[in-house]
Amino acid sequence: MPPADFRTRLDRSRDKGELPLVMGIVNITPDSFSGDGRLTPERIRSHACRLIDAGAEALDLGAESTRPGSSPISESVERDRLLPALEALSGLDIPLSIDTRRPSLFNEALSFGASLINDVGGLCDPGFFEILRKNPQVMAVLMHARGTPETMQKDPRYDNVVDTVDAFFRDGLDRLEKNGIGKDRILLDPGIGFGKTREHNLALLRASDRFARLGTLMVAPSRKRFLDSPGEDRAPADRDVATAAVMAWSLLYGVSLFRTHRPELAREVRSTLRAIAGPSHG
Repeated sequence: MPPADFRTRLDRSRDKGELPLVMGIVNITPDSFSGDGRLTPERIRSHACRLIDAGAEALDLGAESTRPGSSPISESVERDRLLPALEALSGLDIPLSIDTRRPSLFNEALSFGASLINDVGGLCDPGFFEILRKNPQVMAVLMHARGTPETMQKDPRYDNVVDTVDAFFRDGLDRLEKNGIGKDRILLDPGIGFGKTREHNLALLRASDRFARLGTLMVAPSRKRFLDSPGEDRAPADRDVATAAVMAWSLLYGVSLFRTHRPELAREVRSTLRAIAGPSHG
């Protein structure tokens, strides 16, 4: 039995007033910046089950590192990591997102129930349009990045980062609509940490409500370096409290999805802020 599709799960959570949806991270790489890469099927399934037990409502699988400075891998290497992981997760009734820049690999993941394209390349490959047209249950993330993971943190500059990302979203949604893909199937991700300085990332978070007016907003700040104060260089896991603070801010300003290493923290942020707001704001 295939897992629940992402769109159905998101709509159900919206109807119940249970947004943001919480998506747990499953890294299938040896060089994850967070140090949590899993490569054997047994470890992958065990980690996925821990995320689900901790409250994850969807899982995001990535077989190619996109940490700053990382080099690209071949399609065959990515496939050899991804497909055994998908087989290891068979039988888990949870929506699956695939973090890949290759439409060919997402096509292969479809048979395992994958239903969210998480492409850090900004959905520029027309192969993704074809997948979306042929598979109405599939959604996609439209994420802003400058450069590639290998180069993106080499002195990133913008005249106005918020205006740049706003224009990127508008242009991307228009391009998708012209290809027959409505914005109800797209998640907007400002790309925290992808070709931005700390100040750029903070400016984008301050503009969350502006981006949320354009469509369904996703935020993925989990354990990223911008959470350190200037001069700090903490271990990734030591940034979990700061991550929770960003999630709380984002919830107040319209985010609909958290991508996180710690689903239990995201769930606690969500439930606490909902309780404070009261039923009239659910």
